[in-house]
Amino acid sequence: MKFNIKLFNYKRLYIHFCLLALLNIFFSTENIQAKTFSINDIEISTPFEINFDKNKIIDEGFAQAFNRLVLSILQTQDQKKLSKTPIGLIKSMIETFSIQEEKFINEVYYLSLNVSFNKKKILNLIEKKIFFHLFQLKKRYFFYQL
Repeated sequence: MKFNIKLFNYKRLYIHFCLLALLNIFFSTENIQAKTFSINDIEISTPFEINFDKNKIIDEGFAQAFNRLVLSILQTQDQKKLSKTPIGLIKSMIETFSIQEEKFINEVYYLSLNVSFNKKKILNLIEKKIFFHLFQLKKRYFFYQL
């Protein structure tokens, strides 16, 4: 009789822990991992001229946003390697952008942009441009020692 009571208590305890585990799995919160890097409030102003091109100004805003992003996620020595990234490559990494404000005051064009970059593409670029070259340098150094 004692054996059955003991076994019954262990079954109860086992069921209790299983229910707690299932509750923890179903009702726990997960970490949200952002898929974008957002840069807000890029402000550009240029004089309004005869050959005014709004697309060039927006491209300049994209370049400024990319530079600001690089400044925030990389060290100084690595920032120089990405400073001459072509605008076409920068545009391919942009997920969304929005023009917050645009105005003409005294023949000067003011533009305020918000730009969101694709996190995966940015990290792939950093891996290709920075870490790939580091591995190349280590290999060269290794071969000189032989």
